[in-house]
Amino acid sequence: MIPTYGRNAKIQDESLSPASGAKAHPNEEKGGMRINGFQQVLDLLRAADPEFRESLLRRMQKHDPQLVDSLRRSLY
Repeated sequence: MIPTYGRNAKIQDESLSPASGAKAHPNEEKGGMRINGFQQVLDLLRAADPEFRESLLRRMQKHDPQLVDSLRRSLY
């Protein structure tokens, strides 16, 4: 089965449900897996070329300066 993304960025995959023997985090819904969006953004920024990374961070700074400060501290 190919996992699909449902509302709130949870992967909908029946193989992850407690009935399949997989251990679910107590706060997660049945059949879902929590995705760490902050870490994914960091991974994407680290993989981007420096010019593109700075361009993204400058644009993001206009909307959420606190987030960009956190990202910059975690990047370097």
